[in-house]
Amino acid sequence: MNEFNENGFSEENLRRIAALKIKFRLSVKIHLTAYILTIILLILINVLFMPFFWWVLFPIFGWLIGVAEHITSYIIYARGVYPSAKRGAIYHSVAYIFVMLLLFVTNYFNSPFYYWSIFPAFLWGTGLVIHLVTYYIYHRPTTDEQGVLKSRRERAVEKEMGKMQSRLKKE
Repeated sequence: MNEFNENGFSEENLRRIAALKIKFRLSVKIHLTAYILTIILLILINVLFMPFFWWVLFPIFGWLIGVAEHITSYIIYARGVYPSAKRGAIYHSVAYIFVMLLLFVTNYFNSPFYYWSIFPAFLWGTGLVIHLVTYYIYHRPTTDEQGVLKSRRERAVEKEMGKMQSRLKKE
């Protein structure tokens, strides 16, 4: 039986979506637990064998990038963020934040008197700003004359389709 409820989803489809959410949530919990336990073990190894140099900070912040992206993937799926342009902007922002965190920590502990991490922060930050501005101008949906949410890109596609159809009718 494939009856649809008021949201347009069948009971079967809702069950499948719920099962995937549970699977993704469990995956995030497993990765987060593995991250925390491994970091605790690495801190113990660092304290016991090399207490004068805190090398453990590099795997902490390096692995944190992957954990943050994993959590972001779950949140994006759980919230139903569908447009790929919006997902791309979110992933890009999260990656920028956590990679820059790793680079600033690396810079601070290896060469605190030369701030080389500013260069990738500025250059990648410029690319991120361009990405976000492009998303907000070109891909973010707004309501059209009929009250329907459409992105500028979608409106341009429909306008171009109208032109093409009118040309075909003339021929």
